[in-house]
Amino acid sequence: MHSVLAALRLSVHPDKRFIGKTARGFDFLGYRFRPGRKRRPAQQSIDRLTTRARRLHEQGAALYRLRQTMWRWYRWLHGGLRGRVSTKGRFTRVWVLILKQLHLTGNRIRPR
Repeated sequence: MHSVLAALRLSVHPDKRFIGKTARGFDFLGYRFRPGRKRRPAQQSIDRLTTRARRLHEQGAALYRLRQTMWRWYRWLHGGLRGRVSTKGRFTRVWVLILKQLHLTGNRIRPR
């Protein structure tokens, strides 16, 4: 592989490569690919969403704004891949996950 890349005058970024069997699964463009399974969001994608939501919350964003950010992410997740992405993590499930991460569950949820 390295000889082919060298002949093309290309190099592989050291932080963005993993050479292994695809049977173990791999992350690509924010999705987790596993043989015989539907696509799911990669953990890194969920972590970035959580970080974005936390920053918005710390900046005093209204609950509506947080939900709007979530909805856009969810639309991205399923956009163009209808039927090929697992719906196990439906919008409500991900929304509740984010609210728990921000400690905004139960009586503590209040719009600003």
